[in-house]
Amino acid sequence: MQYNLFYFVQSILILVLSPLFIGVLKKMKATLRGYKGASIIQPYYDLSKLLKKGRVISNRSSFITTIGPIVMLATSITTVFFVPVIFTTMQNTIGNLFILIFAFAIIKIFTVLIGLDSSSTFGGMGSSRESFISMMSEPLTLFLLTFLYIETKDFNLFHISFINSNITHYDMAHIIAMVTFIISILAENARIPFDNPETHLELTMMHEAMILDLSGSDLFYVELSSHIKLIVYLIILINGFIPIGIATTFTFSALLISFLAFVFKLLFCLLGIAVIETTIAKSKLFRSAELFPATISLGIIAITLIYIL
Repeated sequence: MQYNLFYFVQSILILVLSPLFIGVLKKMKATLRGYKGASIIQPYYDLSKLLKKGRVISNRSSFITTIGPIVMLATSITTVFFVPVIFTTMQNTIGNLFILIFAFAIIKIFTVLIGLDSSSTFGGMGSSRESFISMMSEPLTLFLLTFLYIETKDFNLFHISFINSNITHYDMAHIIAMVTFIISILAENARIPFDNPETHLELTMMHEAMILDLSGSDLFYVELSSHIKLIVYLIILINGFIPIGIATTFTFSALLISFLAFVFKLLFCLLGIAVIETTIAKSKLFRSAELFPATISLGIIAITLIYIL
């Protein structure tokens, strides 16, 4: 019972702190670019401002635009409860990777449908581009599932984190698979080089083009959903591939060390994203797509090496 309560508390903590982590990411990018930037709590102000504004819905939109943002936020919140944060055990029965993948697919489907539903030229363009990228990034997710199952003989992320926490050193196959998943994170969360989350140029937008016609609370739901989704992906990376320091015993010292390790690893991942987005420009659509065959090849190599090594 105490385990379930702690799982609930740590999940709620991630929900509350997700905008803060996004603020830290934006602050890191500003610092690397040489200017002060906004406060790390600015995303909270932005979200509260959106929540106070009224909704403007196109008369061409259907019920998809009405329920889509709420479904996206609800699904994102659900995913938080399926990932280990600072504590994991083999007794946990939730955390199936397939449920997480299907949940992310629901978010993607409704995002694409919202872009198409407004009958906007830019929305349709963004939906088309998003579907094109997603079509090639999903095989990376398949290789991730395959690799983790071969490595741990389990599809439960809590169990995978527990098993990998006992590994003293990671072999080449594990490292290659981790790199593959990092590229998948950038693609699935519309980050550079696949998309620029800061752009307002319609001809280069992907994710932003799909939600261009949303406003008020609808935009609040979508923005908060995207914040949570990125953090959940990073948690899967941290505690699925490098669960160093994660607590496997329910003691104060273990939980404290796990918390500090989690914060350090998450900040390191955010710094990596900040470095990428300040040193690399957004690629052309078809040029960025060329990266996927090479990445899928890395996934195949990782699966092959795990049998050899």
